[in-house]
Amino acid sequence: MPVAIVDGRVRVVTDLKDLTGTTPVELYRCLPPFLKFIIRKLMAFNTDTADHTLILGEYNTTTGSWSKDKLTVRVPAGQVIVLDERQLPADYVMTTDPASAILSWATKLGESATAPVRVKAEFEVA
Repeated sequence: MPVAIVDGRVRVVTDLKDLTGTTPVELYRCLPPFLKFIIRKLMAFNTDTADHTLILGEYNTTTGSWSKDKLTVRVPAGQVIVLDERQLPADYVMTTDPASAILSWATKLGESATAPVRVKAEFEVA
C-alpha cells in the first residue's frame, strides 16, 4: 500500500478491494498501536446493475467481528462515488492493545452483489 507525506502528515492509500457481499473486507489494519487512522477519502465504483449499500466501519481482526458502523452510503448501479473529508465522518480507528484486539477499517455491502463494488480509501495517520 502506498504511503505518502502530504503537508507533513502521513497518508496511506489502500489497494483496490472488491466487495460482493455482507462479509467484511479489510481496507487497512490499524497498526502500529496508539496511532489514529482517520479516513480522508473514499472512492467506490459499483460495477453491478443494481444499487448497493456500502457500509464502512471498524472491524476486530482478532475475533473476526464487526465492531461498529461509521458510515453508510448508497452506491447507484454503474456509478462512481468519491467522498472527501467534508462528507466522511470525523472519526478514526485505533488499535490500543494488539495482545487483546487488532482493529482495522473495513467495508461490506448491505446485500449481495452479482458484480463487485470496487473500493479504495485514503487514511491520515495521526
